[in-house]
Parts: sequence; C-alpha cells; structure tokens
Amino acid sequence: MSFLQLQRVTRRFDNGSEGLSDVSLDIEQGSMVFLTGHSGAGKSTLLKLLIGAQMPTSGRVVVDGSDIAQLGPGALPWYRRQLGIVLQDHNLLNDRTVFDNVALPLRVTHLAAKEIARRVRGALATVDLSDRGHLYPRHLSTGEQQRVGIARAVVNRPQIILADEPTGNLDPYLSRQVMALFHQFKDLGSTVLVASHDIDLIKDQGCRILHLSQGALVQDTQAPSATAEQT
Repeated sequence: MSFLQLQRVTRRFDNGSEGLSDVSLDIEQGSMVFLTGHSGAGKSTLLKLLIGAQMPTSGRVVVDGSDIAQLGPGALPWYRRQLGIVLQDHNLLNDRTVFDNVALPLRVTHLAAKEIARRVRGALATVDLSDRGHLYPRHLSTGEQQRVGIARAVVNRPQIILADEPTGNLDPYLSRQVMALFHQFKDLGSTVLVASHDIDLIKDQGCRILHLSQGALVQDTQAPSATAEQT
C-alpha cells in the first residue's frame, strides 16, 4: 500500500533552477528505500519536501493520505513529530549530555520525566550506547556521535525515518553498522528513506534504489524478491 507519494512534483527555486522536475513515486509503508545520484541531483530537495521544510512548485506530496501542503499551522508541527531525521552533520548539543541530546524531541511533547527516561534508555540501548548517557558528545568517537543522532531521531518512535547522507563521515565498518540499524527500524515498522551517494554500500542492502539526475527520477531499481534471493 502506498504510504509516501510524490505526484508529478516539481520544485523550482527563485533563480529558475529546478531541484526536482516532474517526479512521481510511491513508497510502501514499512519499506526501506535509497535515494542516490550526484551532488545536486535532487536528493536533499526531495527529503526537504517530505519534511515540509519546502513546498512543491507544482504537484502533490502525500503522506498517509494527507497532502503536506494542505496541512494547517497546527497540523504541520504534529506531522513533523512523526518523523525521525538523521543528518550527516548530527548537530549534537555539546553542552548537554548524550541522554539530554536524545531526550530533546520528547521534552517538547511534555511527556512525564519517567516516560522520557524510559524511552531514552531504550533508544540508547538500540544503538548500543547504554553506557554513554552521562557523557558529553566531545567524549565520543565520530561513529558514536552518529549513533546518538540516530537514537535522537528514533526516540519518539517515528512512522518515517529520513536520512540525508548518514554515513558520509564514517568508515566502511561503521557505515554498515548504521545500515544495520536502519534495517532494524524498518523491521519494527518504520518507513525508511535514505539519501546516499555510496553506491557500493547501498547495492549490498537488498533494497529499492531510486536514482535521481538533474532533478529527474531516471531509474527505479526494485528490491530483489524473496524468491530471487533464495535461488
């Protein structure tokens, strides 16, 4: 069943250039999909449209049956709380502990402190950082900092995880670890969309790959079927 849809979406900027050009696609709920393409191909623009940080010049961006452009001032922030966003630059707050960094998305929802603590501990356990909650980001390795960013993105149990070059600063071993985490979240029911230029890495994931070029969707490689994997 289609969960994320772009319906003939064009995003044109003030200088006349197009970040996306007449792109249509459907993504099923609970799937993991990769976006690839050269720098400036439109990957980040597509993610910003799904976040609601930008709106299409024409066409519709539909998530779970709702046109994002039609969401009111109160509904858009609520929608964004259903998202987990992972960036190459994880933007951790250096004056707060790992625990407090991960807790940030929950504190704006006014959850009870006991529930916040329970969810943060669970998120840190998921990324294998249970013993790092009391530390500050400067005490962590680059890979650990990225995993803190992932824990912060998933602590609110998002329906959708959007990741923009999440392994860009990581070595191949840590990159595979991050991808394993995304597969885990997909298996738990999240819809995961990852933008990456690392072709060798994403080809090994067994997932659908959408290739963008100059704002256009030029190739859609479907994930191998279970039957094909067994033969």
